[in-house]
Amino acid sequence: MPTVKGVRSDAIKYVERNLDLYLEEVVRLAELPAPTFQEARRADYVLRRFQELGLEASLDGIGNVVGGPAGGDRRPAVLVAAHLDTVFPLDTDCRVRREDGRLHGPGVGDNASNLAGLLFLAQGLRAGDLRLKRELLLAATVGEEGLGDLRGVKQVLVDRQGEFDRAIILDGSLGALVYQGVGSRRLKISCHAPGGHSWGLFGAPSAVHVLGRIISRISYLAVPQQPRTTYNVGTVRGGTSVNTIASEAELLLDLRSVDRAELVKLEERVVALLKEAATEAGVEVRWECIGDRPTGSVPADHPLVRAVRRVHRRLGIPTVEVPSSTDGNALLSQGIPAVTIGLTTGGNGHRTDEYINIAPASLGLQQLFWLLAELE
Repeated sequence: MPTVKGVRSDAIKYVERNLDLYLEEVVRLAELPAPTFQEARRADYVLRRFQELGLEASLDGIGNVVGGPAGGDRRPAVLVAAHLDTVFPLDTDCRVRREDGRLHGPGVGDNASNLAGLLFLAQGLRAGDLRLKRELLLAATVGEEGLGDLRGVKQVLVDRQGEFDRAIILDGSLGALVYQGVGSRRLKISCHAPGGHSWGLFGAPSAVHVLGRIISRISYLAVPQQPRTTYNVGTVRGGTSVNTIASEAELLLDLRSVDRAELVKLEERVVALLKEAATEAGVEVRWECIGDRPTGSVPADHPLVRAVRRVHRRLGIPTVEVPSSTDGNALLSQGIPAVTIGLTTGGNGHRTDEYINIAPASLGLQQLFWLLAELE
């Protein structure tokens, strides 16, 4: 196997020799429930493991686990981060089974497989099989999924300002390379009407009916394919009974774009539509932003991006460059170069039958070790 400047061959041997330890961590992490805003059990485990592996680690005020800096000769450090939270409710059966060269279970890929990479990295540093020029700051973050609004990594940015100048985010699948963040605005839109009996007050405005018209009008909004821009009504609720004119109803709307200007423009169009619907129906329509994921990017020829491609070529990993929404968004929006990579392949993300493939994990971990050693 070829060598990379700064990486000894025994570092690669370490990955191959200890792959089962990594897989054991994946299972332990996946079986600890960690819905967004309820990540404490998983965070406590990661904190304990960091400390056992010799890192100076602690929980911050919102539940992130941050360890280091460690592993290198100089600062500012390189931030390596993976999110703790999953999309599954607390009572989900999270047991993992191993079958046909795969690990199966909710959240096993997103994001236990990548979170375990942080612990494996700390273990490699302690064993002395990974020697780096740059110090590392390791962070297991809360609030990446759903309405978490990247609050974990945003807090790291505040608390550790100036301590790192680039970042590697562990999320997604092996081979993916993300250096352009898809921004989003999440709106909670609610309608409020007098309500009443469906027979006796027939014709009175219904909050549900008004919201239905709003959804219909949103669905006809034309958005550009380039830069890609999207919208989605994710949840709708309202009303009290089948024969009651609804006095309240609400929906959650997700707006996304790789271009901040298009995102702003789309939100302005939605707000104008809401005002129009309220006036027409004679009801009150309210809206509030409940999520703001900023856009951001680095050039395609940035040294950090080139380093990922170079490592992929050397390891024979096909590179798929895609924009996405990850913890990296917050960093990119602040001008901090960041890439997002994954440690293995899999499928059925955000489903209870999610799985990861075991064999590619060795290559994914080697990718991480080689990439860190590439950074001057």
